[in-house]
Amino acid sequence: MKPDSSLQNTLPGAAAKPASVSSQEKLRLVRERYLRNLPECLSRIACYWSSLHEDSINREELRALHGMLHTLAGSAPSFGLTKLGAVARETETLVWDMLEDRSASPHDQWLRTSLALDELQAAFGETEEEERARIRFEESTPLAPVAREKNSKLVFLVEDDVSLLQNLTVQIECFDYHVRSFPGLADVKKAVAREVPAAIIMDLMFPEGGVAGAELVADILREAAQHIPVIFISQRHDFTARLEAVRAGGDAYLTKPLHISRLIEKLDQLTEERQTDPYRILIIDDDPELSQFHALTLQQNGMLTRVVNDPLKVVEHLVEFNPELILMDMYMEGCYGDELAQIIRQMEAYVSIPIVYLSAETRKERQFRAMRIGADDFLTKPIKPDHLISSVTIRAERMRIIRSFMERDSLTGLLNHTKTKEQLDLAVLRARRSGGTFSFAMIDIDDFKSINDTYGHLTGDRVIVILSRLLQQRLRKTDVVGRYGGEEFAVVLMDTSAEQAFRVMDEIRYSFEQLRHESDLGEFAVTFSCGIASFPDFHDPVTLCREADKALYEVKTSGRNRVLVREP
Repeated sequence: MKPDSSLQNTLPGAAAKPASVSSQEKLRLVRERYLRNLPECLSRIACYWSSLHEDSINREELRALHGMLHTLAGSAPSFGLTKLGAVARETETLVWDMLEDRSASPHDQWLRTSLALDELQAAFGETEEEERARIRFEESTPLAPVAREKNSKLVFLVEDDVSLLQNLTVQIECFDYHVRSFPGLADVKKAVAREVPAAIIMDLMFPEGGVAGAELVADILREAAQHIPVIFISQRHDFTARLEAVRAGGDAYLTKPLHISRLIEKLDQLTEERQTDPYRILIIDDDPELSQFHALTLQQNGMLTRVVNDPLKVVEHLVEFNPELILMDMYMEGCYGDELAQIIRQMEAYVSIPIVYLSAETRKERQFRAMRIGADDFLTKPIKPDHLISSVTIRAERMRIIRSFMERDSLTGLLNHTKTKEQLDLAVLRARRSGGTFSFAMIDIDDFKSINDTYGHLTGDRVIVILSRLLQQRLRKTDVVGRYGGEEFAVVLMDTSAEQAFRVMDEIRYSFEQLRHESDLGEFAVTFSCGIASFPDFHDPVTLCREADKALYEVKTSGRNRVLVREP
């Protein structure tokens, strides 16, 4: 049995970033080495051609010459030497025609090949000069001024209605934004010059004019080194006002009275850092060197990989790593790939995960049989790195989209009931293995039936969306947030004790209480109740759910609007 080298690249923050820098440095060094070796390569091509004679061509030497030109035609464009690659490709074709005796006039073919090889040397000379010019340019060009980075949580709010200004400031800050308030236009431009906000929320009308806010925004954006998202708010509903806002550079336009849910939704959309989480690929292959080569290939394209060389240890890695795609060899010592695929498919949590075979098996009937048993595709070794990356990316992306539809609540975008319980099960398994702790919280919006009856179901839906956004904003990406059903939510707070969970959830409860919700009947406030149970005080998913629910019930029957931790 070969050793298990379960090498991994699994930390999006700590591991992925250094790997990216390392890959860029490796590519730079490879390119420099390639350029250093290029003169010798061209010299060998010239020597091979000069050793040939038109009247008695040595076909083995001609074949070797074709191989060198073929390699050069493929490698030169990869390192940015487009013209050299194109000439090498043309010359390679001429030599291939000589090998196949395709020319009606061998003498003309010989002359054309000689001229093409001369052009190849000339293209290399141009390449050398371009490279020297590039280096001179990089050394002589001053560094471009670095634009000041935006403060990712700072929002400028400009509104001359002081009561609305104060109200919006409190509510926006509940969603973990820092708000700098301006009751007029005077100091806004100077403030932007000192610190670039993530967004500007600007009223349109001021005493200075009916579109004075738009005029100031246009002035600010003209001088800004980078675009600053702008949300206009106004009592004006007319087309002219909207047109002025667009011409000034506005990204959104909301009319008063404002729904805080719409404002926060737009703010989130405009300030969100759109960074896609890397795909998580599990590679199962009992060949350590080849599996690591494939892992490095995928890592250089930004994916997170884990390699398992012992197929008998796959289950523990499935639980810990939670892959989005499995890349698997067909023939492994101890367990064949089709057998392992059947085992994985019989595990409910992984019944839909894509399994792609990467094997030297070329018999089509064997490939189809293996795919019928449980795989999604079959790639044949050896495979080009770009083909491997493309194949894995396409299937992982498709799986992520399908999973989103299967696992997410359509109203809030949070995990649905089934997926939330599944994540709780996984949290228990991980905590048992690592000896860690976590907390499980159940949340219920107070008097929600009364909200629906009084203000309508659309308003009730907006309340649910606001609470879901608040939870997503205030909790970490490592935490699990789900809509448990109706007005109920569930949260798994990873690596969090009961005491810490109480503080976090109570702060969110307080923030939610401060929000004001708009309706046709006026503003109203909403509260929620919360019950918490922690692991290992309660040691399995069923007990955690039951005890958190008991704590929630106790809160609901004794006054509501508070957080209670269930003691063991």
